[in-house]
Amino acid sequence: MTSSGGNLGEQFAISFLSKYELRVERFTKDEMRHGKTPDFRVFKGGDFVFYSEAKHVQHDEWLDKQLETAKPLELVGGLRHDPIFNRLADRIHDAARQFKSVNSSREFPNVLIFTNSDRQCGFPDLRGVLTGNFYAEGGHVEPIYKSISEGRIREEKLTIDLYVWLNEWKGYGQKGSMYFVEGKHYEYLCKLLGTDPSQHRRV
Repeated sequence: MTSSGGNLGEQFAISFLSKYELRVERFTKDEMRHGKTPDFRVFKGGDFVFYSEAKHVQHDEWLDKQLETAKPLELVGGLRHDPIFNRLADRIHDAARQFKSVNSSREFPNVLIFTNSDRQCGFPDLRGVLTGNFYAEGGHVEPIYKSISEGRIREEKLTIDLYVWLNEWKGYGQKGSMYFVEGKHYEYLCKLLGTDPSQHRRV
C-alpha cells in the first residue's frame, strides 16, 4: 500500500524521500488502533530500511489568539519561554514516543522530517534544540538552550537517527538540511541518501 495525499508535512516528506528512490507505506488501521505509530515504514525497492515521522512546523498562534479576544485598548502578550524551541521540543518528544512504540530495540533507524511554514523559525533553531547551543554568525557559541537539550528531550533526541529540515516556501524539490545522530545507523543512512559521512553535523 503506497501512500499518497496526507497533510502538508507528510506530502513534503514523501517528496523528499522519493528523490532517493525511497517509497513509503502507512501503518494499517489495525496497527494504529494498538498504539500511536510513526507515519511511515520506508522501503528501498522491496527492502524495509527505516521508520519515518513527518511533523509540520507552523506559525505560533499564541499571540494571535490573545489579540482576537482582547477588548479595545487591552494589553496582551507577556513573558513566555521561546515558543519556537518549545514547539520543536514537543514534536521531538512526540516523535520519540511514536518510534518507541514500533522500534523500541532500535533495530532500524528512525528518521524525523520537519516541514517548516513559520518564517520566524529555521534549521538553526532545530540545531539549537538538539545541541543546547546558540551559534552566532561570527562563530561564537553560547550554551543558552541546555535546559531544553539536556532536559525533557535529553534521551529522546538520541533515539532519532536523522533529522531532516524542509522549508515549505522552497517547494517540493529542495535538498533540505540534515542533522545526524552519532550511532550504529549513521553510515547506513548516509549510504541510503548518497552522502559523505564526513560532511554532516552530528549530535
